Amino acid sequence: MFAEHLAECRVLAEQAGDELKRLRSAPEQERPTISASAFSLLKQADDSLQQLQLEAKSAPASERASLAKEEAVLREELRAKAKELEDARREFLLSSGAGGSTGKLFLAKEERRKAAAVTQSLQRGQSQLKEANRLSAETEDVGVETLQELRRQREAIIRMKDNTHDLGANMSEAEKSVKELEKPDCTVM
Repeated sequence: MFAEHLAECRVLAEQAGDELKRLRSAPEQERPTISASAFSLLKQADDSLQQLQLEAKSAPASERASLAKEEAVLREELRAKAKELEDARREFLLSSGAGGSTGKLFLAKEERRKAAAVTQSLQRGQSQLKEANRLSAETEDVGVETLQELRRQREAIIRMKDNTHDLGANMSEAEKSVKELEKPDCTVM
């Protein structure tokens, strides 16, 4: 089974290489399609390489070292094809939208695990930033409401102070009137 996946990967790599040769000599309007086709072949080779890695893992211990070497050699061949595709895309100003990014192709198991961990970490960081932004907006709303309430209370205190001042003036006038009334020689009207 390992040999079949190995042969399949090599055939797919060869087909991708043929597509890359076609890409270099093709008319400009056909290049995006050929680039996407080459990427598709490399993606299939990557899937086959992953199957190959799984089979190598379940192989007898005595064969694992030789299988790992063959896998590493094949991975380097496939990476070279992926780099060729990226170089051709740059040379002909093709976007990676014409197929996809080759950056995640042909990674070893450990590299895939690390890439997945980094992606997970970035997603957690992004969700934490979204939560922080939400809390920040909520805090800002509470702050604005608090400032508005403090302004209302300030206005109420100023009104009370003015009313107290008016009350003090009225009290002074009332005291004068009472003292006038208490005088013995008071003449009332």
